[in-house]
Amino acid sequence: NLPLEDAIPTRSRLLQTLAPESFYHEWLDHPNPGDYWDALSPQTYLQDVDLPMLHIGGWYDTYLRGTLHLYEAMADRSAYRQQLLVGPWAHLPWGRKVGALDFGPDAASPCDRLQIRWFDQFLKNLNTGILNESPVQLFEMGSNHWRSVDRWTLATPTPVYLASSGLASMSDREGTLISSPPDSLAADPLVHDPWRPVPSLGGHASIPTGPHDRASLDCRTDVLTYTTDPLNEDLHLAGEAVAVLFCAADAPSFDVCAVLSNVYPNGSVYNLAQGYVRIESARTDVQVTLQATCACIRRGHALRLSLSAACFPAYPVNAGSGAPPGETRLIDQQIITVTVFSGGDRSSYLRLPVVVGESLDGMI
Repeated sequence: NLPLEDAIPTRSRLLQTLAPESFYHEWLDHPNPGDYWDALSPQTYLQDVDLPMLHIGGWYDTYLRGTLHLYEAMADRSAYRQQLLVGPWAHLPWGRKVGALDFGPDAASPCDRLQIRWFDQFLKNLNTGILNESPVQLFEMGSNHWRSVDRWTLATPTPVYLASSGLASMSDREGTLISSPPDSLAADPLVHDPWRPVPSLGGHASIPTGPHDRASLDCRTDVLTYTTDPLNEDLHLAGEAVAVLFCAADAPSFDVCAVLSNVYPNGSVYNLAQGYVRIESARTDVQVTLQATCACIRRGHALRLSLSAACFPAYPVNAGSGAPPGETRLIDQQIITVTVFSGGDRSSYLRLPVVVGESLDGMI
């Protein structure tokens, strides 16, 4: 629930009293990209450094975006070995079970032994064979095995389009994902109530992290869902999915949370990746880049995009006033109606990172 004892919910008096020097307060004062964040970027203070680097992350790791950005930057310019390992983990621990799912024995962490081999190779000058292996290892969730590849970018961006009867907030059968844009325009309204915001569940931005069954969340009337038909064959994804949405709101500011999930034949819905943006315009096209993932959606399963205007407490509730989170008063919270359009000349779509060599034709 929203804290009711502070005039500005994000400016907790308890935190100000017990942790006055915390970086949290600085972050609230710098809510947008700029010089403050540029100075903290590893790409800024490592721009004159070139060393062998072992980059380790997890698909549900809060810091995965930074890990991938640094790896890509170093791989482009470094004269030395850059190695990337991403498993089905949160930030810690690196085990086979994350959230509500067990990814099997292959998901048990290889990191300790890999780090010893890495240090033996580059600090002791021992030939561990690491230079003869592929520089990128990615754990594919769903098939639950490792992919060894020569580069991080495996995917071909492939669009699937949102289609709806206009009742995608009422039933998970009313919103669909299809392979070509629908001819007719549909408008799906969702009503964001700041006093009962859509709660965060799993993913990379809240605790507990990882995959969780979000079927009960997708039944809420303030969540829009768009789902493919059950797949006719396995679909392999590796990279960042991007939701490109045509939206309008009755407030000068609103948020969009996008969650990509694997829908099991028994009705369970396990989240794969999530993205979140704050929009400072009442009517706009919105691009939400989801955190990267690597997954196999099995034949008979379906893929779902869920949209909401909140994900609390992982992200502060948007009051709709346009004020930044550090200045938004509790009393200013207001109900916001957001409309997502699909079809016609405003065809919202989801750009999927489909593994090179595959096609969605015949799958959905």
